[in-house]
Amino acid sequence: MNKILKYAIRSIKYFIYLGCFLVLVLFILSRLGMVEWDVNKMFEDGMQSVWKIVIMLAAIAFIYPYVGFQRRMAMINGSWAERRDEIVTVFEDKGYKLLRESEDGAVFRRRSLVSRFTRMFEDDIVVTQAFGAFELEGLRKDIVRLTMHLEYKLGEKEDA
Repeated sequence: MNKILKYAIRSIKYFIYLGCFLVLVLFILSRLGMVEWDVNKMFEDGMQSVWKIVIMLAAIAFIYPYVGFQRRMAMINGSWAERRDEIVTVFEDKGYKLLRESEDGAVFRRRSLVSRFTRMFEDDIVVTQAFGAFELEGLRKDIVRLTMHLEYKLGEKEDA
């Protein structure tokens, strides 16, 4: 998929997700009697405030895919063919399943539907062999965790 299209889809997903979360919080606050379920009473400037909030959510949704996704190198020697079974085992231990595979890498996806939902179904991790190491691409927090775990688990076998 085109990178610009993928970025746009992620931005729209985050905008919808943030909007739903805000409405849910406001609904809970209104049911608890902390605010009235009337826009003009809920916000100081009424509808004007709603548009400001929508613009703010759109800005956050536009920026988040840029900072929330990344590529990171895992310093592991060997080729995909040599290290495949070990890498797949590490991913399976961390709650991922092998989705598809190529000559130089694979795509992994979370097994848990709840975990996938909380990540807005943007949970795929792409692993490719690159420059004598492996490059991981996906959600920043998952990539950092998986890269460190791969280097720890598979790096200690290289030292032995």
